[in-house]
Amino acid sequence: MSLAAACLCAAAAFAQRPPTNTAEIAAQAELDALKTDGFIALQPWTQLLGHGELGVGWLTAGPGDGAVEWTQSSGAADGVPWQEAWFSRDGLRQANGTSQRAEIKGYDPSKPLRFRARSRPIVSFKPYKVEFGEPVTSREIRLPALARPGGAASFIVFNDLHNHARHVPLLTAAAGPGVDFAVLNGDVLQDPQSGKEVADYLLAPMAWFASRSLPCFFLRGNHETRGSFARPLKDYLVLPDDRYYAAMTFGAARVVFLDCGEDKPDATPAYSGLVDFDAYMETELAWLEREMETEAFTCAAWRLVVIHTPPDWRKEEAKLWHVERRMRERFAPLFDRGGVTAVISGHNHNAEVVEPCPDKGRGFQWPVFIGGSIPAPNTTVIRVDADNASLAIRLIKSDGTVQSERRWKNR
Repeated sequence: MSLAAACLCAAAAFAQRPPTNTAEIAAQAELDALKTDGFIALQPWTQLLGHGELGVGWLTAGPGDGAVEWTQSSGAADGVPWQEAWFSRDGLRQANGTSQRAEIKGYDPSKPLRFRARSRPIVSFKPYKVEFGEPVTSREIRLPALARPGGAASFIVFNDLHNHARHVPLLTAAAGPGVDFAVLNGDVLQDPQSGKEVADYLLAPMAWFASRSLPCFFLRGNHETRGSFARPLKDYLVLPDDRYYAAMTFGAARVVFLDCGEDKPDATPAYSGLVDFDAYMETELAWLEREMETEAFTCAAWRLVVIHTPPDWRKEEAKLWHVERRMRERFAPLFDRGGVTAVISGHNHNAEVVEPCPDKGRGFQWPVFIGGSIPAPNTTVIRVDADNASLAIRLIKSDGTVQSERRWKNR
């Protein structure tokens, strides 16, 4: 089979299908409820940016501006004024588009946070005079304290939904309560071709998390790098330092979110000469080396990596794809050098745990948790529970049963 034919077969395999049962219909309805007929067309979503920083985005039905009003007060009676946040670049606040964003900075993660988005329709945009319509405000979002006592932090990881956003509510329920945030670990989108696809299959799930008081982190997979909307995708997001990779501390855990890039060489005809991932990966690897020397990383009780494509010591060298070779030869040695506790991935569509390599001379001295993909019941969610004393990672099936689990005790 040719490469082009293989790509077409893959696209057909993940083609969007309608809900097939009562649970899926109800989950889709929850996502659809976040869309409105008003000027705010999609309710706010959140993106974690780091300690005391949060990205917020929402969609409007027409050109407008946007700001977020936020507070950490307990209620209106205490008289504490709401603060205002917005998004600006090169001295210009975002305006005259339908994708609205803001950056909340300086909030205290040990306290709850409340915020609401506000936009004004732009009726006329002249050089020295802009005419606005009446402002519209979103529903209020409430987030609990992200920093908890004892270094406690819990999060869930999704992967390879390939436009089947309705699995997000179902898998969240399967993971159980007590979660602090969610991670979308790549291939949530299937080769995005339009803003509508981005809204329906990425932003709506992120807004669903926010409506359930969960911030989230979106991490790109190889399929988000494809399609005519791979480049405009950033216009819908607020990313830490405007990058698709980052490192953050959540209680006792330092979590490194890495961008895997494309799975084939840059020169592959399928990319039409329009990608430059080899150079991009070198930049990311240099950043990762610096990150692994920081006090935040070296002093963390648990050092976790989340990346879409898994590193795997088991596969024969001759059968490695380009991205698999990159993971084996470039990323895995850094994971070993940095004393990574565990890696969380997807991409392979087969849920499993790759145990550490028995030959310690080869490295790979950490397990890799690989999430499953659609259709149900192959879908999974990975849950991480950490504190100063212990770490548990569970690979959970869509029916709530635990397929695999590993636990660590802090010495």
